Amino acid sequence: MIMPFHTFFQKTSERFSLRRILFFWYRHHKALFFCFFCGVVLIGVWDWYYSFYQYRFSDEEKKQYIEQHFKETAFKETEFRQAVDMLARRTRLSETPEVKHDIFQGTGIQSKEKK
Repeated sequence: MIMPFHTFFQKTSERFSLRRILFFWYRHHKALFFCFFCGVVLIGVWDWYYSFYQYRFSDEEKKQYIEQHFKETAFKETEFRQAVDMLARRTRLSETPEVKHDIFQGTGIQSKEKK
C-alpha cells in the first residue's frame, strides 16, 4: 500500500527531528524566554495605554456615569455635633484611675487622683 504523503513525511522528519528541536531549545532557551517576556511587557504597555488614553465615552454616557457614581451627601451638622458629644462623654466615662502597686515596699494600692 502506497501512502500519498510518505515521501513528504520522510523529508520533513530528516529536517525537523526531535533531537534537533531539543538541541535548538538547549542553545536558545534564554533568548526565547527573553523574547516571550518582552512580548508580554509590550502587550501590557499597549493595554495600559489603551485603557488610559483611548476611552470612548459619549457625552450621554459620561453624564450617566457621573450621576451614578458621584452623589453628594447633605451634611447634617446637628447629628454630627451629637455624635461628637457622645464620643467625648464616652471617653470621659471610660477613663479609669491608674492603679499603682509598689511591690518592693508592700504598702497597698494608691489610686491616681484626677486633676
